[in-house]
Amino acid sequence: MRLEPLLIIAFLSLADTSFISPILASYARSIGANEFEAGLIVGIYSITAIPATIAMGYIIDRFGRKKILAPLFVGDAISIYLYSVSQTPWQLMLFRALHAVFDSGVFPASLSIFREAVSGKKIGRYMGFYWVFIAIAIVLGSSTSTALVALIGFRSVFVLLSILMILGLFSSMLAKEVYTAPKSRRDIGFSILRGYLAALVPAYIATFALYISLGAIVGSLPSNLIRYLGVDERSAGVATGIYMALATTIAIPANIAAGLIIDRRGARSSLILGLVFLLLSMIMLSLRIDPIVRYLSAIAHGIAIAMVLVAGSEIATNVPDAARGSSAAIFGTMLLLGVAIGSPLTGYLAGSPPIVIGSTTIYASYLIPAILTLASLLIVITTQQKVRGD
Repeated sequence: MRLEPLLIIAFLSLADTSFISPILASYARSIGANEFEAGLIVGIYSITAIPATIAMGYIIDRFGRKKILAPLFVGDAISIYLYSVSQTPWQLMLFRALHAVFDSGVFPASLSIFREAVSGKKIGRYMGFYWVFIAIAIVLGSSTSTALVALIGFRSVFVLLSILMILGLFSSMLAKEVYTAPKSRRDIGFSILRGYLAALVPAYIATFALYISLGAIVGSLPSNLIRYLGVDERSAGVATGIYMALATTIAIPANIAAGLIIDRRGARSSLILGLVFLLLSMIMLSLRIDPIVRYLSAIAHGIAIAMVLVAGSEIATNVPDAARGSSAAIFGTMLLLGVAIGSPLTGYLAGSPPIVIGSTTIYASYLIPAILTLASLLIVITTQQKVRGD
């Protein structure tokens, strides 16, 4: 089976949000939103997408991957275009929520159809390659969207992204559907996953911990840099952007390495290694936030991103066909939920008094994710031992 259409779909599954997220708050303010409204417009995506993703998981298993991908990309194209014609903040909020509904199904459908296309092959290597395309989309979107706005304006960027989603429609039409949905509704979706929870829950928890940590970077690093290092707001934003760009760039080759580890040592080995690197990353930031430490933390974070996501997606899709979309949806929900909780929680901690032990300042914004990562690591290790003993 040709994988090119599926890799294009993988790229597009996160390309839209990667381009839109860095510029959305500024666009909202440009059409009259105040600071609270701009934050609500940004946050409404996760609020809508979390329950919508769960629902989409069942729909993907009920009707098939290809049948769902085509209308989802049409909905994405229309809703993103509507961003460009928004006249008020409340219109933009409505279109943002509509976008979240359609977009919520693209990732689990994409992950499911890709896994089925490479069945019988070296799953780890192919799954690593899948995440390379997603990482490239994130790097391109986060690094170029602001420059594109400066060059052609907000509305033109949204129109271009809308056209890009049409490419997703054509790619989904070219993709070959391997999955055949069962006729009985009883044989579909979440109920099937009960027998696989021993393997799935650690992967879900590890992914949640990873995205709590990413939420911690976005939600608290600018505030901590301003408060403790005395940098200005713009420089703090740039430093946070550099951290995320470095981590995501490191993740691109690390995705391939994760795939090789999975094929040779198993997905849980990659998951454990990723959590170890994530723990190191958060411990470093808990103790120091000067530039050198931030760069080292970002490198470790990038390796963790690759190891956890490639392994987590392999485990999440290693279930019966009729439950694969549902499991992929839960996996995707962990990404959304982690950032939705991690960003405001650690942002609040950044404004709280620091923990001081002797002459050492400990940043609680990263200590909490470190503790959660350690707990996740212990869960993965102990669950692995139980599975081996069965």
